[in-house]
Amino acid sequence: MRKPVVLVLSLFCSLLFANSAVAASDCIKADQLASEAADLARSSFAAADAKLQEAIQLCGTSGALYYNRAMLLYKNRREVEAMAELEKSIKVNPEFAMAYNALAYLLVNNDGDRDRAMTLAKKAIELAPDNKQYRDTYALAKPSDVDVPPQTKMKRPDAIAVVIGNKNYKNTVLPPVKYAIQDAFTMKKYLHETMGFSEENIILVRDATNIDFVKYFGNSQDHRGVLYNQVRKDKSEVFIFYSGHGAPDTNTKKAYLVPSDADPAIIKLTAYPLETLYDNLAKLNKEKNPKSVTVVLDACFSGGSHDGMLIQNASPIYIETTIPLLTARNAAVLSSSRGNQINSWYPEKNHGLFTYYLLKNIKKAAEEKKSLSIKDLEASLFKPEGVNDLAWRLFNRDQEPQIMGNKGIVLVQ
Repeated sequence: MRKPVVLVLSLFCSLLFANSAVAASDCIKADQLASEAADLARSSFAAADAKLQEAIQLCGTSGALYYNRAMLLYKNRREVEAMAELEKSIKVNPEFAMAYNALAYLLVNNDGDRDRAMTLAKKAIELAPDNKQYRDTYALAKPSDVDVPPQTKMKRPDAIAVVIGNKNYKNTVLPPVKYAIQDAFTMKKYLHETMGFSEENIILVRDATNIDFVKYFGNSQDHRGVLYNQVRKDKSEVFIFYSGHGAPDTNTKKAYLVPSDADPAIIKLTAYPLETLYDNLAKLNKEKNPKSVTVVLDACFSGGSHDGMLIQNASPIYIETTIPLLTARNAAVLSSSRGNQINSWYPEKNHGLFTYYLLKNIKKAAEEKKSLSIKDLEASLFKPEGVNDLAWRLFNRDQEPQIMGNKGIVLVQ
């Protein structure tokens, strides 16, 4: 009998094909098809998927084949279908630890049932107690104290939000931003349940590409993206949240938001300029006159990151960004750190450190039935036990949030 197909790749960064070999003749043929699908996966999703579906028809009792197809679907951003295949994998093989772990991971990263995700991850750990990845998934699934937003009676029917969480990057030089998607999902919940935004007016984007940034915010030639079109003149409030990598162009010292398909070697050509975002928001502000424009960035732009340098063979640099938006009376920008600092995570809470403190303050104000302005938030962020203090205690480095613009904008009332 031919050797089983085993490719050792990680769920968190790339496609993983498991051992699908079994003794029956049809399943031996299915194993061959799975091997061919693995070879095709990087060049043709359709061809690889066809091979795997054929393999499943031949050997429907193999949990590994369903798992393989789930990973192919996941890699191509078809997470709901991937989760359905993982359910089948577990059904035919109740001892398949990888499938339990993968399903738990996808539930967490698709704003699914956290309790079930924890149960699935716990089962994976029981089946493979020494696997660190499974323990990490369990920790990721465990809710923190800010993950359940308080309900309020606030209503902002005309408010518009764009929420982006960029965790996974196609270029392996760029490390994942571990908690970016959790940051984005939780921020969306707070916008809707606590801050009064209508759910249909919150645009949530995971692992946004360069095209996504242009689609929603426009480019240097045309500022009228989807956000512009959705804003109601003289009525809307605008809220933008981004958690993910930022990076500098080392020659110009300009800052960029890093799309999931960016090439760190040519940031200025493959990333989205922060100045373009600010320029286009300033034009939107002038033409649509929204009640307020609030930008929240949990990203650093020094070239460093929590898991190392994004720009190879370079030291952190101080970026230079002009913000024409801040000349307006109704705009504010909240950034998680200074231009030469590195953003920190808060592993105990499964969030970026800055996002955690933002959510914590919103939750506290709502539960105490108090209003929270950006000025109030700033005072809390810079308390002795605030963001910078914890960054020092956890990682021995500075992280000083930057709050600019109209600090009278009210987040909660």
